[in-house]
Amino acid sequence: FGSRLRAARVTPVPALLGATNLQAKTGNLCQCGVHKLYGAASVGKMEFTAAEQTAIKSVQVECNDGKLTFVSCRALEPDRQRIFATAFPECTPEAAKAVAITATTPASTKKEATVLLPLDGSGGNPRVVVGSCQITFEDLLPSECIEYTFDEAPSDWKMSQLSLEALENYRSKKFEAWRGMLVEPTCEAQFRRMLQIGCVAKLYDPHVFPTPEAQKGMYQVTDERTGKLIALPHPVKELRIWDAETNSYTAVATQLAGAPSDEQKDEWWSNFLKELEAKHGREYIEGLIAGGR
Repeated sequence: FGSRLRAARVTPVPALLGATNLQAKTGNLCQCGVHKLYGAASVGKMEFTAAEQTAIKSVQVECNDGKLTFVSCRALEPDRQRIFATAFPECTPEAAKAVAITATTPASTKKEATVLLPLDGSGGNPRVVVGSCQITFEDLLPSECIEYTFDEAPSDWKMSQLSLEALENYRSKKFEAWRGMLVEPTCEAQFRRMLQIGCVAKLYDPHVFPTPEAQKGMYQVTDERTGKLIALPHPVKELRIWDAETNSYTAVATQLAGAPSDEQKDEWWSNFLKELEAKHGREYIEGLIAGGR
C-alpha cells in the first residue's frame, strides 16, 4: 500500500473469522461515552456474511514496492469510520460497512487499507478507499492521512487528505506566511482580527485544515474594498496519524518552524507588536486590538 495504489488480480487470502474484535486507541469518544481521548476505543465488532468473506478475500491492492501479504482484517472502529467520513464521504456509516485490512509490504512494513462493502450483506463490488494528498497529489490510504482538531472543539477530530511527508514540508513555510500577513495586511479588517487572535505558532491552512462551519465567523473577515471574504489563520490544537504497527495513534508535532515556543510566545508577541507600533503608531495598533471583530 504505497504511493500508487491500483486494483490487482484476485488472489485468495486466509479465511476471515465470522466476527472480529479489536480494541484500538483512537481519539473520539465512542457511543458508550466511557472511553476517553487516546484511550481504548469502541470495539470494532461485525459479523461478516459468507458473501462478504468471499468479497474481502477477492480484494488485493499492490504498490510499486510489490505485492502485499494479508495479515488480518476487522471491522473498522465506529469512531474511526466517522472520522474517515470527514475526508472520504463514501465512508459514512450510513453508506457502507468499512473493513480494515492489515497487510505487510515486502519490507515487512505494516499498512492498513480500508475496504467498503454494501450494507445489505451481499459483499457486492468491494471498494478500496484511496485518496490523494492535497499537496503532493500522491495516492493515500485513509490510515496514512493526517487527523486534526481545533481548540474550540478538541474532541471533534477530522481527517485531511494530507501525508506526513507533505506536512513536514508545509511546516517550514507557514510561520513566515502568517507574519507577512501582519506586516503587509490586505485590509484593515484582516489586520484587526489577526492582531486580536495573536501569535500563531501552530500549523494552519484553510484548505488543508478547513475551519468548521460553526467557527468560520471567528476566522474570516470581509475585505471592505472588494467585498470578498478573507480566511484568517486558524491554528490546529493537535495532529495525529494512525500507526498500523501498533493499532494506535501517534501524535504529530503542531509547531511551525521558526515560531516561538509556548514559553517564548508572549515575549515574542510583545516585541513584534512594538515593531508594528513603530510602523503604524501605538494608538492605532492598540485601537485595532481593542476594537470589535
